[in-house]
Amino acid sequence: MADLHAAIHELKTALGDYLAGDRQEGVFHVGIGGPGSVPALAGLDVPELHLDVMPDPPNEAQRRTLEALGYRPAGETYRHPAGWRLALPDHGSGWRAEQQALRALLLADGEAAGRYRQAFLAHGRLAADEAFRPEAAAHYARTVGLAPAQFAAGVLARLDAPWMFAGGVALELHLGVVARPHDDLDVAVDRAAQSQLRSLLADWKLDAPQNGLYRPWTAPLQPPLHQIHARHPDLPDVLMLDLLLTDLGGGLWHYRRDPRVTLPLSEARLWSASGLPYLAPQAALLFKAATGGREPRGKDAQDFGRVRPTLTSEAADWLRAALALVHPGHVWQAQL
Repeated sequence: MADLHAAIHELKTALGDYLAGDRQEGVFHVGIGGPGSVPALAGLDVPELHLDVMPDPPNEAQRRTLEALGYRPAGETYRHPAGWRLALPDHGSGWRAEQQALRALLLADGEAAGRYRQAFLAHGRLAADEAFRPEAAAHYARTVGLAPAQFAAGVLARLDAPWMFAGGVALELHLGVVARPHDDLDVAVDRAAQSQLRSLLADWKLDAPQNGLYRPWTAPLQPPLHQIHARHPDLPDVLMLDLLLTDLGGGLWHYRRDPRVTLPLSEARLWSASGLPYLAPQAALLFKAATGGREPRGKDAQDFGRVRPTLTSEAADWLRAALALVHPGHVWQAQL
């Protein structure tokens, strides 16, 4: 197999390492993937590098840099003459996490790899990936499951302030089922607890995205800044914790994107059967209704479809009213 680790180093050197801080562009993450990187499937396809780069999509100067390194456009990917493919996944699609889950299944299960080979040869890469998505998700649920959340909870349990899992993991804790792999782990934390939080995570790499730049988190963030990316070498199977500073004062959860929307903290912060705190599903879905000002992403629409039947009438009424206030005419309103 080609020296993909050397290729990763070369990409970070040429494009710059965004995580180094004070950069508006560079490599956010790059990893080995694709069925061609699985030894049992050698010869089926070329291996891949999955490159997350800032900005997304890459600018013209970055594309010229890739071509100077030998990468040549090939449809929606790039090919390198040394024998691998470069894919640039959409940050919000979940594709990278799904690909890593599929690779983990194929590496661990020779019988599944054999069946994948047959599907690939008969129907092509895209069809084979789609056919094995449920099996890869089930393997992820068995082998990873809630391990990232449990690791994070073991650290955050010492925080003397409210916190709770948010995003897709919150919905999985609500449903009691790990439905899909995740790139990162969203955690809502009381904004007033920043000083204690920084002390608690003293041995983590802590960065705060600010106006397109990555900067070490040293001082308390003031609104509208609200994100802290926390990385630790022992955090399993996700890239980072995405710590989301949230106003939890006065016994209320406040919707960060519109202060008119609130929920009593006793209703907003629920507990899973395994004892993990999570953001109530109606509040988690409100965030997913229009991520980044866009219509619901595919994975968010799937989450809504899974969770909607489990909402109480009160939760559905709250979500419908919140959508009418902040996203009037939203497609989900009619389904609530």
